Amino acid sequence: MKSCKRFLAALIAAAMLLLCVPALAEAPQVPEVPEGYDGYVVFGVSALTMGWGYIMYPELVPVHEGETLAAVTARVFEETGRACSYYGTVEEGFYLTGVGCEYTDPNVPEYLMNEILAYPDWADEQFGYNFGEWTGEFDDDRSLSAGEYCTMSGWMFVEDNIALSTGADATVVNIGSVYQWFFSIYGWGMDYGLSDGWGSFPLFDNPMEGVSRVEADRLLAELNADEESMDRLGRDSELFNNFLDALFDVNATQAEIDDAAQAIRDFLNPVIEMGDVNLDLVVNSEDALLVMRYGMGLVEDSDIALMYADYNGDGEIDLSDALLILRAVM
Repeated sequence: MKSCKRFLAALIAAAMLLLCVPALAEAPQVPEVPEGYDGYVVFGVSALTMGWGYIMYPELVPVHEGETLAAVTARVFEETGRACSYYGTVEEGFYLTGVGCEYTDPNVPEYLMNEILAYPDWADEQFGYNFGEWTGEFDDDRSLSAGEYCTMSGWMFVEDNIALSTGADATVVNIGSVYQWFFSIYGWGMDYGLSDGWGSFPLFDNPMEGVSRVEADRLLAELNADEESMDRLGRDSELFNNFLDALFDVNATQAEIDDAAQAIRDFLNPVIEMGDVNLDLVVNSEDALLVMRYGMGLVEDSDIALMYADYNGDGEIDLSDALLILRAVM
């Protein structure tokens, strides 16, 4: 009994004004959909097998119900001011041919370059024609275009890491999906592990096969849309740089990409311990004091994270919970 009185005396002696508890929310936060639109898709442009990572980082793009990927693509390039060229029209025959790009020196991974260099002779033996030569040539027009560097290079797209059989003008976007335009330099998407080459290319051990960057792309887009979460994380932080390194590395495994993404989510959404009623990620005497004041009717519901206050699990939030929190701290 004397011990309980000493605990209570310590709590009362430590009494002070406490700030209101902030609402606990999942981070990063997805912004409200702009008026006139129906939802978001994630949109990005990459040249991973060229060694250039993402030409356009994945971002949340508001879309209309029934809008096609061709329309979304043309709109994104227009709004961002990035150069874009294509055959056909947005309504019919849309084929992306070029994307504004500052990079010029390719850094194709060795395993893939070996396949590209060996392919013309293999094609000549199999089909009687020599095709797929790596030329290394490009037009220095600040645009990455089909046919540059390699005779089989060109732009392709995926929806949630799946190559579709329809063109961009016939692909109606699904709200919530991830769309990625990527520059393929071997086997019409085979370099990304997204094609079997339609029987026209030899199979090879490809580290990108079976690896999906969909959820990582989504996370990056959400981070770019949430300045508060990005400020907390820090663009120069080790966590963020490790995440980008995994995302851009063609040799990264699914586990490496997922782990790097999860590390960021864990940082932004840490596990709250029972008793941490002010949500500062530390259980201390301030939490005990707050619970005590709540039990005495001096604190409003909005000032305390109630789900973490019932320390003894008896369904009541009172002085006994405050004493147990303080005892755990001490």
